[in-house]
Amino acid sequence: MKFSDVLTLSVAFATAASASPMRRTEEVDITFIGAADAQFSQSFPLDGSEVSITNPLSISHISSSTDGIYCTFNGVDNSVTSVSGAATVDVGPPQTQVSGTCSKLWRRDTPQVAVSFIGAADAKFGQSFPLDGSAVQITNPLSISHIEIDGSGASCTFRGVDQSVTTVTGPATVDVGPPQTQIQGTCWAV
Repeated sequence: MKFSDVLTLSVAFATAASASPMRRTEEVDITFIGAADAQFSQSFPLDGSEVSITNPLSISHISSSTDGIYCTFNGVDNSVTSVSGAATVDVGPPQTQVSGTCSKLWRRDTPQVAVSFIGAADAKFGQSFPLDGSAVQITNPLSISHIEIDGSGASCTFRGVDQSVTTVTGPATVDVGPPQTQIQGTCWAV
C-alpha cells in the first residue's frame, strides 16, 4: 500500500468514528450503609428505569452526594425509601434493598410526591412524581391492586395497561379496578 492510501484510509476511519458518537447514559452513585459502617455503592441510570440490587447487606441508611436527583428504593420487607439530592436518609426498619429508580429533578423548585403501588400479598414498590402535571412512565410490571399517597397536597392520575384510570388525592389509598400493571402517572399540587 502506498503512503497516500494509508493516509486516506486513516482519515476515513477517523471520520466514521466521529460521525457516530457513543451514547452515554447519565448515572448517579448511591451508597448503601449497614451496621458497623459496612457499605457498598451502586450506580443507577437517571432515566427512571428500575434496577435490581443484589447485595444482601441489611441497610440502615442510603446516601447520595449528587444534587438534582431523586431516587426511590424498595426493601425486601416492603420499605420504600426516597433520597432527594445530596442527602443521607434512614431506612426503617433496616432491611436488604432489592430495587431502585433514580431520575433527574425536573427543576430544583418542582416539588415531588412519593407514591406506593401495592399488589397482591403486600408486594409493593414506590416511585416519585413531580407535581407539575408532567406524565411520568412507570416501568415496574407488578400488577397493582391499590395506590397510596401518604401526604397531603397532591392529586395524581394513573393509567393502567388495560386502560384503567385511577385518581388518588392524598392522603388516601385507592383501589385499582381491576388490578393491573400501571404504565403512566401524572400528579399536580392541590
